Amino acid sequence: MKKTIIFIFTVCLALTTLGQNGSKVAHTIKGKVVDANTNRPVSYTNIGLEGTFFGTASDSEGNFELKIPEDMVEKDIYFSAVGFTNKQFPVKDLFAKEFAVVKLESQSYGVDEVDVAAQNKVLIRILRMASENIKYNYGSGPFNMHFAYSNETAVNGQVKAPQIAKVMLYDKTGYTHPSKADAFKARNYLVNKEQSDDDYRFSSAQINLDDLLGFDWVRSASGILSPALLGNYQLTLESQPVINGKEYWLISFSPRVPSLTTTGDYYAGTFKGKITIKKEDYSILKIVGQAVAPKNNRQSRALAIGESNNDFYTDVLYTFEVDYDNLLLKRVALDKTYSYKGEKFSQQSVLEMKRAHTNNLTVIDSRDYFPGE
Repeated sequence: MKKTIIFIFTVCLALTTLGQNGSKVAHTIKGKVVDANTNRPVSYTNIGLEGTFFGTASDSEGNFELKIPEDMVEKDIYFSAVGFTNKQFPVKDLFAKEFAVVKLESQSYGVDEVDVAAQNKVLIRILRMASENIKYNYGSGPFNMHFAYSNETAVNGQVKAPQIAKVMLYDKTGYTHPSKADAFKARNYLVNKEQSDDDYRFSSAQINLDDLLGFDWVRSASGILSPALLGNYQLTLESQPVINGKEYWLISFSPRVPSLTTTGDYYAGTFKGKITIKKEDYSILKIVGQAVAPKNNRQSRALAIGESNNDFYTDVLYTFEVDYDNLLLKRVALDKTYSYKGEKFSQQSVLEMKRAHTNNLTVIDSRDYFPGE
């Protein structure tokens, strides 16, 4: 948990500093979880402080490290792994040990069942921690973000002139209270087009802006970053990459039954994705996904289509990619193909943040396309 959150925007990004107070670290515990009978490492052990979301997990070799804040030194620490009896005792018991070896008593489960179930339990904790730490890892509002928007569309293989616009977003509360409701109420924007082809209408239904912003699951704490939904996903630890000297978890996910809440798409038939989370602070680096839907509302993939409405997309396939940098949304890309009125469409839409600031703000109170035109 960070004591201070600093946004550093260089070249295209303005310098911004936002503060967040936290607790000082009283002690760092390092150790290894092993099977009491065989002394073999217990992988993916769930480790936490009782009554809190604060915790970690052992790696594939049973090793772990946990920094204990000052205000939690009186807590009990627990160790939980499928196939083993839970163990709990005062966290202070480990303070005097330079390297603690925690032994768990085994229970009778099949090896394959233990491995899969234990890993899934750890991945749920990692994702829950990532969600709980959004308000610490990302900036509080109000602030403006300035984006470059571009869209390239082909109709029946014929490429149309690219659509280009500038988007200025105002976020009143930022990531302080991440939720869908807060994002909808606190986020507004202005869109100004730079150019467009006269014979191809540049309308709100075609620029996909609400869909692009909707993929910012960090801001809305939705999808795979909603703790209430984690039991509805199948999770797999793909790898533990090192990126720019930092260690990450790469977790793949797919909803057991696709729904509006798990995918953000009212009609998604299949949906799968991957999320990259930094081990150091549980911040999100990237979210990618792919979906197939028999149809979509033209205004937004999250909206239903009325029985009398015949104006919608069919045979929809799309992939999306969301990048975060300097603890802010950096880029959203959406590639989509669909059929509409007997024609085949393919679209590539990109929303890329160029700069952000907290001073000299432009307050925006609506979602306005092409003001003054």
